[in-house]
Amino acid sequence: MLKRFSVANFSSFNEEQTLDLTAGSTRVLSDHVIDFGSTRLLKTGVIYGANASGKSNLIKAIDFARQIIVVGMDKTDTYKKHFRLKKNNANIPTKFEFEVQVDSKFYSYSFSCILALGKITEEWLYEIGINAPRKIFERNEASILLGKSLSSNNTKKRFEVYVDDMKNQSSQLFISEIAEKDLQIEEVDEINKIFSWFSNKLDIIYPDDKYYGFRGVTKDVTKELTKYLSKFDTGVVEIDTVEEDFDEALKNYPDALKSQIIKQFSNGNAKEAIMHGTGSDSELITLYKNNDNEIKVRKLVFIHGKKEKDVFEIKDESDGTRRLLDFIPLISKFSEGHTVLVDEFDRSLHPKLTREFFNLFLDMENCKSQLIVSTHESTLMDLELLRRDEIWFVDKSADDSSKLFSLNSFKERYDKKIEKAYLLGRYGAVPIFKSFQNISWEE
Repeated sequence: MLKRFSVANFSSFNEEQTLDLTAGSTRVLSDHVIDFGSTRLLKTGVIYGANASGKSNLIKAIDFARQIIVVGMDKTDTYKKHFRLKKNNANIPTKFEFEVQVDSKFYSYSFSCILALGKITEEWLYEIGINAPRKIFERNEASILLGKSLSSNNTKKRFEVYVDDMKNQSSQLFISEIAEKDLQIEEVDEINKIFSWFSNKLDIIYPDDKYYGFRGVTKDVTKELTKYLSKFDTGVVEIDTVEEDFDEALKNYPDALKSQIIKQFSNGNAKEAIMHGTGSDSELITLYKNNDNEIKVRKLVFIHGKKEKDVFEIKDESDGTRRLLDFIPLISKFSEGHTVLVDEFDRSLHPKLTREFFNLFLDMENCKSQLIVSTHESTLMDLELLRRDEIWFVDKSADDSSKLFSLNSFKERYDKKIEKAYLLGRYGAVPIFKSFQNISWEE
């Protein structure tokens, strides 16, 4: 789970800003909190702000750091990603720091880099939440210092080789290098577990992401989708699958793509494949070979009508139904201990449906997952639904940089109608309009 995230000199963030998911002292809505002894973590974070305030940039910052960790600096677009409204910021480090819970322990992992040069300047991993932080490793531009667990006689010589290698790899993170080696020794388990959290337990969804997490068009998938789409009152009474010939199903797809698919199946490199497009009408389909060695296509169809039924394709469904299709696979993630971030959570969803999805997550039993979203949906700003420390704001400072702060800092009463107060501008993070009276609409 994510305990805390800090960022500095990235996108619209200049000075260091921190999202803190440590629960406050209040016992209100205590089922929103997961206890780890002396540390209590929130299951939810809801981030508000005006357009262009930087709330999406907070999610992008987490994703950007994850990408550098998982795929590497050289495969990440770092061009002009620093805070650009201060000229010298191109020459100073960008910083990311995560405090995470993995296997009932807490760790602080951080790295700093000069994005314009693709150069790591600092990196560390500590176990925290104990009497004194325990160093696992610490790195600067001149050296890498190993903690006791990596400096024992059994591992010291082995790690000296990796440390020497890293001295000439200023664009590579040490945590990524060790994970890539896939060392089967106990002393590096902690490093591998932290890397695995970033690669396997941290999920980020953007407004245009499609069918996030689907593993193909199967009967199990249709049962799950039917269950939830009917619960959310979409008009869909059942979801089924249909099978079509390859040429008919993909008649509107580019010839080059179809040729590539045929080649992959012909070479024996694929027995089954999942494919979906990126447009608003894109279908989720599974391609497979039948017993006659023919490529067939299985796709979803949506059945409407309780008395007189008819079959609809995905392109016939509303934007809201299609958005729900993006979210429903997350429900299985929630039962697997994931931290899920969603940008523009409320896009295309009715306010009541947005709230109902939140209730679905919060009502899940034995759930050690987190749902962190950016949104404009002010009806979620209800202290009967969310705690004060779960609501966050992003606003612009005088230098046009983004600042991040919690509703908890305002110490509002728990019976206060905070939605109205927010829209009236009490907490900031709302648009401020200039007068339109002096604008001429004539040429």
